[in-house]
Amino acid sequence: MHPETASRVRQTWDLILPQRKTVCCDFYQRLFARYPELRPLFKADIGQQAALFVTMINTVISALEHPQRVQPLVETLGVRHAEYGVQAADYAKFEEVLLETLSEALGDAFDADARAAWCEVFERLSATMQAGAGISGADANGTSVGH
Repeated sequence: MHPETASRVRQTWDLILPQRKTVCCDFYQRLFARYPELRPLFKADIGQQAALFVTMINTVISALEHPQRVQPLVETLGVRHAEYGVQAADYAKFEEVLLETLSEALGDAFDADARAAWCEVFERLSATMQAGAGISGADANGTSVGH
């Protein structure tokens, strides 16, 4: 990953951190409102799910330049999500709502460069999770969202 991409993701995430709980809860509310079929895949309440999501984002961001450090964890997460019933197409839905949520929370700070950086990070995360679950990445989830 290019250092500027990692830096851009870190800078924008730092802006989210003070409001992370609200932003992540908002993300899940948006996700379930837009895609109600996804709600049954998440057993935890939204607050608990948001806390888990924040932890995973922190973990991924901590290893942007060295993704191999978290690759086994991310692959295992992919396996777990597949066991919950997450399908390849669901990753694009997740990305769409994540980018929308970040855009609203960050306003002008979520410019085209920030959006592109988050897309790159999400797509790497998604591909690693899907590989762990034995899902063939880009071909399985159809079109790319948010570019």
